[in-house]
Amino acid sequence: MDNLVSPFDNEFVKTHCTDDLHKKIISELTTRKPGEKTGRKINLTAEMLRVFLYHVSTGKKLKISASLAGIEENTRQKYNQNSETFRRVVSLAEDNANAVAVEAVFKAMAGTKPGFVQLKHPKTNEPIYIQIAAKDPNVQVAQWWLEKNKYFGNEEGDSAAVLGAPQNEREVELQEMLLNRHYDYVRRKQREASSKSNE
Repeated sequence: MDNLVSPFDNEFVKTHCTDDLHKKIISELTTRKPGEKTGRKINLTAEMLRVFLYHVSTGKKLKISASLAGIEENTRQKYNQNSETFRRVVSLAEDNANAVAVEAVFKAMAGTKPGFVQLKHPKTNEPIYIQIAAKDPNVQVAQWWLEKNKYFGNEEGDSAAVLGAPQNEREVELQEMLLNRHYDYVRRKQREASSKSNE
């Protein structure tokens, strides 16, 4: 049964990982100008791109996905820097995992009716039908969803960034430096005021 369905046969890969996409990315990455025979060789094959985007679309980290596709991490970063098409399709792949998760949560809350899925045998091309059993709505998933959204409250919940709050270590350091300068300034003014009043 395992050989009937390709591990990379998911909707995202089928929709986005086309030969045209691969050609466009290669054309953006190549340094070879029209008519020239020299330029940087791009080792990104269509299969490597397909495997990479599959793993990203399933929620794996970019570094791990690149490794599974046989792409060096520094090479992936160069592709990301030099190809806008590569950046866009990777961003779409990252969003895919969230979209699939939301759909799975919805299906768990709503339940599913019985049905069939049709597959085709890779050699004989004959249809094979697999029965899907009915599933009742999952009340625990619905409760989790309502709690996560604070019963129709703020969609972002507590994870929403506070306006003005530092977002990384560098911003924390800058904010501390500014606060220390302000504190030093206030203390200096207080000392000046107290020394004038003592005179």
